[in-house]
Amino acid sequence: MTDSELDRFRAGVEEPVFLYHHDGAPPAKSGPVLERMRQTWRTSDFEEPLVVVVPMRETEAWLLADQAALVRALNVRKLGRAPASGSEVESCPDPKAVVETLLRDEAGMNPKKNGVLRNFYVPVAENAGIAELRKVPAFQQWWNDMIEALEGLGYQHG
Repeated sequence: MTDSELDRFRAGVEEPVFLYHHDGAPPAKSGPVLERMRQTWRTSDFEEPLVVVVPMRETEAWLLADQAALVRALNVRKLGRAPASGSEVESCPDPKAVVETLLRDEAGMNPKKNGVLRNFYVPVAENAGIAELRKVPAFQQWWNDMIEALEGLGYQHG
């Protein structure tokens, strides 16, 4: 984001929180990148809180956390072969491949077809239970960091 884009954004938002996303795997590569980002933010003149979003591997793993949301989004009665769920999703080596397999094998959809992934992601995100997502350690960390940032801006949680 350029300085002029940032200024235009700030003008339209009363109390922004900036999110920085970086997939977490492998930690040896993502850790230094995130530390550089945090250091840059701390030494900048930005007043807004920075919250990093760091899934263990890929954010797509979070889509797998709530099996009921998957069933609704796929429009099936139950999953024939359920993927890992809850905290286990972070151990999934390739969440994108699991999502593609679910779409293809469970719902008969072509995940490569234009719009299919988006039309799957949106209802999963809309229906995923926060309680299920909070079982995922990286999501729980993001949740805690967001609460801290928002409370620092004067918002109350709970």
